[in-house]
Amino acid sequence: MCQFCHQHGEGKKWYLNAANYSSDLLEDMSRREYIRTFIQDVGNGSITRLEDRFRRAMNAPGWLRQFVYSFQERRYRRDHFGQVVPIEDIKRVLDLSNSIVRMPCICRKNTTGVRDACYCFGLGLDPEKLLDMKEAFLETFRSGPYVPQFETLTDEEAFSLHKAFEKEGMVHTIWTFKTPFIGAICNCDQSDCLAMVSRRYSFRLFFKGEYIAEIDPDACVGCRACVGFCQFGAIGYSTVRKMAFVDPVQCYGCGICRTACTHDAIRLVSRGTHILASRLW
Repeated sequence: MCQFCHQHGEGKKWYLNAANYSSDLLEDMSRREYIRTFIQDVGNGSITRLEDRFRRAMNAPGWLRQFVYSFQERRYRRDHFGQVVPIEDIKRVLDLSNSIVRMPCICRKNTTGVRDACYCFGLGLDPEKLLDMKEAFLETFRSGPYVPQFETLTDEEAFSLHKAFEKEGMVHTIWTFKTPFIGAICNCDQSDCLAMVSRRYSFRLFFKGEYIAEIDPDACVGCRACVGFCQFGAIGYSTVRKMAFVDPVQCYGCGICRTACTHDAIRLVSRGTHILASRLW
């Protein structure tokens, strides 16, 4: 299991621990201030500046870059870190949340300029209830005087949207605001999301999922539909066996590949039981 499961999940999946969604955690004023500052900073372009720093870091010697990265990753694990979560567990996460508010994606606002790409979901972060943070939310996402900024959803409404995003190939991730408080679900892709882009520079902003994909050789027909659907480049095609295969080192266990397979030839298995992937987080 990932590091957070041992620290914040009592040896079980940490994101299924109801305590990590507790309103008591959100009452911590230092956490509320962190969230407010985070929204303002990201809204003012800190994501773009971070990627610029990644680019400059590529000019440094590899050993020095990894040394600095280790300290930075530790800080992010403390403040704002994520994990890939498959659709089955997303349903359980939504059930645990006190409130679900759909909101525009800050990453896509910074990378594309689009302010109304609503692929993110606040968990317990309802601006109408968090008045001390409301203006930060509104200022970051403001797109016009008559455009609703946020949409409160039921568990089922939110889950239906996640299933639709999955069909588009988006990866579901959950995020902390001052770990272990889980305050958001994002639906990511490698073109516009900083967490995915950071992987190009060998910098980690999220853990791999608790699972790994596995191909059923008896069911796979070699159509290769799953190959192009994987956001992590973890699926290949064997020309000899005429079937797809999963690279366990690259697989993040998101399960998105299953959406592309019309023959139900892909399943998720526990990462902890895989001889190669069990220690790769």
